[in-house]
Amino acid sequence: MAASLRLKNGLIMKKINAIILLSSLTSASVFAGAYVENREAYNLASDQGEVMLRVGYNFDMGAGIMLTNTYTFQREDELKHGYNEIEGWYPLFKPTDKLTIQPGGLINDKSISSGGAVYLDVVMTPTY
Repeated sequence: MAASLRLKNGLIMKKINAIILLSSLTSASVFAGAYVENREAYNLASDQGEVMLRVGYNFDMGAGIMLTNTYTFQREDELKHGYNEIEGWYPLFKPTDKLTIQPGGLINDKSISSGGAVYLDVVMTPTY
């Protein structure tokens, strides 16, 4: 009885783990619409924490824009501005149903400097 119960619980856990894995592979950001993301991180090397707020919008045809604002803290009573970032991408070329080539770019602004980058993303999903 106990062995069959353990076997049954093991199969249930395997199914739950498979469902969690499959649901985590599908990102909510690949669908059209607005989204808000919040993240907190702590870096042991610099003894600093970071709080990030990101808002974005994905359009139906696959283009998107994303705005990021971060703050850093070393103590609980000290909060400093980290950086701002704006990023955008546009699906430029779609040779097949599952292949999209989309250029993108980002600009960031920090108190000590600013910068930017351009990139070329190759998407191999049938989403767009």
